[in-house]
Amino acid sequence: MRLQSSEEEKRPQEVPPKSGRFYVGPAFLIAVTVLLITLFTVGIAYGVQTSAGSRGEVSEGVLVDSVREFRIQAQQWYYNPAILKANPGEKVRFVVTSQDIMHGFAINELGFNMQLSPGEQMAHEVDIPADMAEGYYTMYCSIFCGIGHPYMKGTLLIGNPGVEMSKFLPYFATLGLAGVFIGFSAIKRRTR
Repeated sequence: MRLQSSEEEKRPQEVPPKSGRFYVGPAFLIAVTVLLITLFTVGIAYGVQTSAGSRGEVSEGVLVDSVREFRIQAQQWYYNPAILKANPGEKVRFVVTSQDIMHGFAINELGFNMQLSPGEQMAHEVDIPADMAEGYYTMYCSIFCGIGHPYMKGTLLIGNPGVEMSKFLPYFATLGLAGVFIGFSAIKRRTR
């Protein structure tokens, strides 16, 4: 009969796999979790950035009686065109038509929110303040329109803004989360 030392008593005993079974250790589970979370996050970020609502050419509209006019089609779950460009100090007219169900069209920074009935054309004019900062402003659907509602967004570019860093945030968050899991895994291995 063998007596265990105090060091052996403190260390948890690993259970060897039974014949014909694959042993799955904690490091393997952590690696699979990190991989799945990374793939899931990258998939969501890619889907949101390349959805029909965020793809496409930048529309500068047309000048009609010194008003920059944008004709926009809204349907589940995107706007077409989805990227509009205007300049500070301009008068802008949004002419929006819902192609299928009730939608909304709102831009918080310009202080308006339109309700769009199916097939009905709605127009709204707004003066873009001359002192409005150049940048990216979100156009979004303000009426719940189904499962893709959170992604029904577009962009209003004011002036000539630089690179939009928010497009990279999901990737930075994924890398940070992966780093946390790897760090915890390394700490766990050292404490064994």
